[in-house]
Amino acid sequence: MSSLPWLLRSHREAAGLTQEELAARAGVSARTVSDVERGLRSRLYPDTAERFVTALGLPSGSREAFLQVARGPRFAELVFPRVPEPLTRLVGRDGELANLIRLAAPDGGRLVTLTGLGGIGKTRLALAAAAQLVEAYRRRIAVVEVPPNLDGSMLMSTVTAALGTTRGAGRDAVAMIVGERPTLLLLDAFEHVLEAAGAVEALLLDIPALHLLVTSRVRLGITGEHEIAVRPLAPPAASELFLERAREADGGVGEDPALIAEICDQLSGFPLALELAAARTRHLPLPALLDRLRFHATDVLAADDAGRRSLGEALSWAVSSLRPEEESALRAAALFPGGWGLPALERLCGAGALDAMSGLVDAGLVVLDRSSVEEHTEARWRMFDVVREHVLAHADDGPDEAFATAYVGHYLELLASSTETMGRERDWFRRLATEEANVRTALRWARERGDTDTLLRLAGGMWLYWQAVGALTEGRMWLESGLAAQPPADLQQRMTALWALGWLAYHQGDVRAARSASEQLGSLATAHHDDAARRNAATLSGMAAIAEDRTDDAVRDLEGALSLARELDRPWILATSLLNLGMARAAAEDFDGARDAIGDALRHYAEIDDQRFQARCRGYLGLVSLSTGDLSQARTLFAQSLRAFHALAEPGGTAEGLSGLAAVAAASGDARRAATLIGAAGRLRESIAGSELPLERRTMARHVELARASIDPDDWATALERGRGLSLDVAVEQALGLSRVPVESRRPQHGPATEP
Repeated sequence: MSSLPWLLRSHREAAGLTQEELAARAGVSARTVSDVERGLRSRLYPDTAERFVTALGLPSGSREAFLQVARGPRFAELVFPRVPEPLTRLVGRDGELANLIRLAAPDGGRLVTLTGLGGIGKTRLALAAAAQLVEAYRRRIAVVEVPPNLDGSMLMSTVTAALGTTRGAGRDAVAMIVGERPTLLLLDAFEHVLEAAGAVEALLLDIPALHLLVTSRVRLGITGEHEIAVRPLAPPAASELFLERAREADGGVGEDPALIAEICDQLSGFPLALELAAARTRHLPLPALLDRLRFHATDVLAADDAGRRSLGEALSWAVSSLRPEEESALRAAALFPGGWGLPALERLCGAGALDAMSGLVDAGLVVLDRSSVEEHTEARWRMFDVVREHVLAHADDGPDEAFATAYVGHYLELLASSTETMGRERDWFRRLATEEANVRTALRWARERGDTDTLLRLAGGMWLYWQAVGALTEGRMWLESGLAAQPPADLQQRMTALWALGWLAYHQGDVRAARSASEQLGSLATAHHDDAARRNAATLSGMAAIAEDRTDDAVRDLEGALSLARELDRPWILATSLLNLGMARAAAEDFDGARDAIGDALRHYAEIDDQRFQARCRGYLGLVSLSTGDLSQARTLFAQSLRAFHALAEPGGTAEGLSGLAAVAAASGDARRAATLIGAAGRLRESIAGSELPLERRTMARHVELARASIDPDDWATALERGRGLSLDVAVEQALGLSRVPVESRRPQHGPATEP
């Protein structure tokens, strides 16, 4: 069954409506509602879907998710990433692997959980099974790594991000992506979010085609769960693993099966303990290694479980074998759940950090992040969760105060540099993606210590990234937490936080919250005579007015913002204020004034070489030309904007360019081309938590609605679907006329689309 029946029924029941009442509100027959809820229809005509969301009064997020599901399963095309390939082969798990593949297959169980201690090999086994199941699931497998400091309430956002859609999209988006096709999600390290087990159960109940493979130190306790307890390796396999890893470390292990077997017995066949010991063979002969294992303290972890005790002893032994500077670096590195680069560790440990890393890698306690090598970026290292937890558990009273202070200071300085990235956010956002978990740790420390200034300085540096990746809910949570804390933060931090909060709310479609932030910011800015903050408050107020179609208020507010910007001597702020005013004038249909303001903005952006906002200006000039009926000029400007945004890999602007050329096609009478490009733009926006801005939506809607009415609804839906299935490169080529938009079936149009 499709997820559409469940989705319609759940929204109807939440609204307290009967099928007949919903049908009356939507202007459809009660039979239509009944057929959908019984699963007799897997898709809806766009007009019918719009009627339902209007009748149900769905908020923007739920509305978009419903419309996506209503388009039918073929609209949920998604290119799933490849299952990660481990660098080493799986040893000694043939029986467990065969059993896991059987249980996790599409015709097997819906939920399979691998349980066991950290370091026992759950993730390695799960990845091996997923690789074997790729064809059975027709490549519809996604791996979701659960970060160690993730709040359980954010799990669904992490899942949707891994699936390539918006972080805030939630369960409805998962239902849309899965549809009726068997899909496997591998949730790795679920022990970090056990409180989210109920959400996982609801996901399985709501989406029959979804299968979950979970690794966790404990079972989830969900009905229908198949548990596979991963045990230490049997003696022959343990010896095989130790010998293989020792040879990879260039250890002089020789051929002494009895000695190797005794070492493995000392370590209870525990895989991570075996690998840690094998790493030491580079520096210790086997007899010396065995002596160290025999006489090392056995009460490190008070537990009866031999595997837990063995791992604890192996970790403690590995740590005790370090030089003092290496041990200090290990304690510092354990503070970075998202991995770390050399500058960050040097901030905590000084110039000897690189030498210390070499020793820690040799000891097998940290590993070089393979992705940083493949992408030729800054070298980064990471630490297995079980090692990190062991190190933190043996730290007295939490992290070293000097380390914590240096850690937070590093991220405050890193985020402060965000003001220097205007026009080149792509590289900056890529950097923040690697640091997100670490910044989250700094945010939590600040909140736990009641340090609201630091909390808001960190959140104020992250908000543009949160907006770009669609983490709007998390961003608002941190900002609202800091603004509500007592005693209040420094005035400047509060004003920056209100500015950020207003924009995140605006991009969520929460215009009321954006206006509230604007009003609070305006009051603070006026009371303290801060012209930059007054400009920001006026900007938020004006953008909210555009969204509410109060164009006179929008022009007034944004003219005021421009006057303040002229006094600040900040070229980028001046250019952006001109652009915002141009948008307001366009909304008020003062097209000459809009063209002048946006043209001035374009010249200022060119002077500071901001290619991204030059492209944005050309897009808005295209909107003005479209509104005045100059389709040739509109096509040229939208094409220039699209080329630039695509070259910059800026998805929001690329979607705007696709939409603009779709509107030109609609106004020119080419309805199918318009629908194809609209479909491509819509799919791209979904992947970044974006939505059409109010001015763009209103300007283009007139042309799009006329084009949609000019052809058969099935033809329109087919063209939309085709557009959603295009790769981005192909969609851009077709929009620019570099390749032909295919037409599968042409029915007579009901009349040409009318130009304004």
